[in-house]
Amino acid sequence: MYSDKSVIVTGASSGIGRECARLLLAQGNRVLAVSRSRDRLVEALGAETGDLKLLAADVADLATGPAAAAAAIEAFGRIDGVINMAALHTKLDWKVTTGEEFNRILMANVTGSYVVSKAAVETMIERGIEGAVVMCGSGSILSGSPGGRGRGGPAYTASKGGITVLVRSLANAWGEYGIRVNAVSPGVTESAMTADYSDDARAAAANGAVLGRMGLPGEPAKCAVWLLSDEASFVTGEAVYVNGGLDFGATRVPPGPGSRRQGFRASVAWAKFTLSKLRDARLGDSRS
Repeated sequence: MYSDKSVIVTGASSGIGRECARLLLAQGNRVLAVSRSRDRLVEALGAETGDLKLLAADVADLATGPAAAAAAIEAFGRIDGVINMAALHTKLDWKVTTGEEFNRILMANVTGSYVVSKAAVETMIERGIEGAVVMCGSGSILSGSPGGRGRGGPAYTASKGGITVLVRSLANAWGEYGIRVNAVSPGVTESAMTADYSDDARAAAANGAVLGRMGLPGEPAKCAVWLLSDEASFVTGEAVYVNGGLDFGATRVPPGPGSRRQGFRASVAWAKFTLSKLRDARLGDSRS
């Protein structure tokens, strides 16, 4: 169990971030909860206590990272971990996604996660703390989600692909300091991002996973806290998919015109991907 640690949690007023903060507090940790609205933080987590401090700030603001690190140090004297769950979702497709909209999503989802993590890790390194960072990826990168019907569009999907690669880069850079970096990558999860889904979109999301349902926010939250803990002490640079088998469910297309063709294409694409990975592994073995 992960306990007696000091953790920054962004996106803590709702969804997965809120469940991460609640779970950390329940296990005896100290949490600096970050969200754009203090009122929503209080509604989600309650008033401040010795173990819970609230910071109303937008991760898209470059000043938020240093401010969060400073607030955690002032309140708790140290930082042991960071969970980045603040994110913006957009289902706009490429036809209507402007450059400004694309950059807005990247700024919140990728740059915000980087700046908050960087500021926290700098304090860990200064104090010789071997901590951990968790970021939020997405199962949308497995399918290249194009937007529409509740699905993330190109800006959202690109931002989550960026998180997956950023995790590997930072895990490589910070490993020498004993700091681990991973991502939890949810599938479609009950949250503020999915609150406006139509019945058709919800049915499609459930059908996309082999477990036949949408995820609950507490499920990826448990994985995120596990990734912070010593139970994951030899795990770094990884994206853990908590998606009910979304990648397998890509072939479970609802009945309708073209559904068999779409399912066949998805099956072929996944088979090609798997074969390419096997081929790369064999080439690697032959070179070693």
